[in-house]
Amino acid sequence: MTKNPWRVAVGLVAMVAGVTGARAADAAKLVKPAERSAHFAAVSQQLELGGTLYGYADIDGDVFKIADSFQLIMEQVAEATPEAAPFVKQDYRALASLMGLDDVKAFGLSSVPAGDGTFRNRVFFLTPNGRHGLLAGLGGAPSPYGLVKLAPVGADFYGEAEMDLAQIYETVQAVVAKVGGATAANLMEEKIKQAGVKASVPWLDVIHAWKGRTAVVLRLDPEKTLQLPAFVMPLPSLLICVEGIAPSFEPLLQKLPGMKLTEAKGRKIYGSAQPLPIPGINPVVVIDGTTLYLATTPEFLNECLESKSGLAQTAEFKAALGKVSATGNALGYVSPSLFARLQDLERLNPNMPAQNAQTLRMVLHNLPKPAQPLIAVRTNLPEGILVQSNWNRSLKQDVAIMAMYNPVTVGVLAAMAIPAFQKVRTASQEKAVLNNLRQIAAAADQYYLENNVDTVELGKLIGPDKYIRAINPVAGEDYGELVLKAGEPLVIHLPDGREVRYAP
Repeated sequence: MTKNPWRVAVGLVAMVAGVTGARAADAAKLVKPAERSAHFAAVSQQLELGGTLYGYADIDGDVFKIADSFQLIMEQVAEATPEAAPFVKQDYRALASLMGLDDVKAFGLSSVPAGDGTFRNRVFFLTPNGRHGLLAGLGGAPSPYGLVKLAPVGADFYGEAEMDLAQIYETVQAVVAKVGGATAANLMEEKIKQAGVKASVPWLDVIHAWKGRTAVVLRLDPEKTLQLPAFVMPLPSLLICVEGIAPSFEPLLQKLPGMKLTEAKGRKIYGSAQPLPIPGINPVVVIDGTTLYLATTPEFLNECLESKSGLAQTAEFKAALGKVSATGNALGYVSPSLFARLQDLERLNPNMPAQNAQTLRMVLHNLPKPAQPLIAVRTNLPEGILVQSNWNRSLKQDVAIMAMYNPVTVGVLAAMAIPAFQKVRTASQEKAVLNNLRQIAAAADQYYLENNVDTVELGKLIGPDKYIRAINPVAGEDYGELVLKAGEPLVIHLPDGREVRYAP
C-alpha cells in the first residue's frame, strides 16, 4: 500500500501543532517585567505550579507597615487603658528588625495531589540577604539526618531538628534591652543564673551549648498499656536526644538522691536505685560525651543505641524520605500505626465520664487515618527556608486560617473592638462613680438628721469608724471636691472631663 505524502505531511503538522499547543497551555502567562515582583522567580523555582494550590506574596517592607499599624493600635488601646501607655513609646520597627522578621522578603506555597491520597506540599520563605535574629536560631547549612539511626523498626514517630538556642537567647536579650533598657536585660540574665544555682543546672551554659540537633523517638505498644490515674493508654517507649548539653546536667544528676550510676561503653547511665511503682516505666538519663539521652527504660535505650538496622533502613521510611529531601535541618516522620494506637484510647477507657468521653471521641474523629507514613522536612537554603511535606491534606485549610487570623485582620478587629471596649468601660466607670455618690448622699442625709444640720464635710462621713468605711476612686476622680449640702445634687468631675451627677 502506497503512503500518501500529503497525508503524512498533514499528520506531522498536526502533531507539532498539538505539542506546541500543549506547551502553550502549560506555560503560565506572567505580567510584564516592569510589573513583575522582583522576588517572584526566586520563590517560584522552589514551588510546584499548577496543582491544587499555588500562592505567592511579596512582603518586602510589609513587616514595618505591620509594625506601624500595631503602633497605631497600641495608641488606641492606651487611650482606653492608660496603663498601656508605656507600650506606645516602643519602636516596633526596630523590634521587628532585631527579631529578624524583616529578613523574609517574599514567600510562596504550593500543594499538588500525589495520586495516592497524599499531597506534596511546599512552603518557601525567601531571605536573599541571609538570616539573623530568631531566624538565625534555626541552624546553619543542611546535612543528612544523622540521628535517625536512633529510631528502631516499628517507631511510630520520629522527629529531629537543629536549633541554635544561644542565638535565640541573644535575640531575646536584645529585645528586652530595647524595651526595658540594659538594666532589664541584665536582670533577666541574673534571674536565669539564680534559677540555675537553685536547680543545680547552669541554665546559661545549657543555653549557650544547645547548638546541635535534638531528636525524639516514640513507639506505642500495640498490646501493653500504661495505667494512669483515671486513664489508660498504650505503653509508650520514648527516647529524647539532645546534642551539646550533657556536661551542664551531670552535676545535677550526681546530686539527686536515689540515683544509681552505671557505666557501659563509655556512657554514664543514671537511673533510679529503686523500681518505680509504674509497670513498664523505669527512666534513665545517659551522658555520652556532650550528648544527653533520656529514655523511658534501659531496654528501649539499648534498642535505640545498639540496633544495627532501624527505621532508616525500612522501605516505608526510604519511600517517604524520597518524596522530600535526604538532607535538611529538621525532619518529622509519622507512621500510620501512631494514629491506630491513638484510636485505641476510646476502647481502652470504656468507663470514662461522659463529658470526657465525648471530648475524646471528637478529638479521635478528627485524627487522620493515613494509609502510608507522613513526612515533613525543613531545609535552610542559601536564599531562604524551604519546608516540604508529603501529608494527608493540602495547605488550603492552612491558607484559610492565615486569611482569617492574619495581622491585618486582627488589626481591623482590634480597631473595631477598642471603641466598643472603651464605651463599655466608660459606662462601667460612670456607674461605679454614681454608686459611690449614692453612698455618700445616704451617709450625709443620716448625718444631717442626727446632728440637725444641712451641711457636712466629707471627712466626717468616711473612715473606719464612720458612716462609710472607704470610698475607692475608679477613674482617678477626687471626692474632695464635693460640696455636701442638704437638697443639693452631688457632682464629681473625672480627669477626662466627664461629669457625673447624683440628685438625691
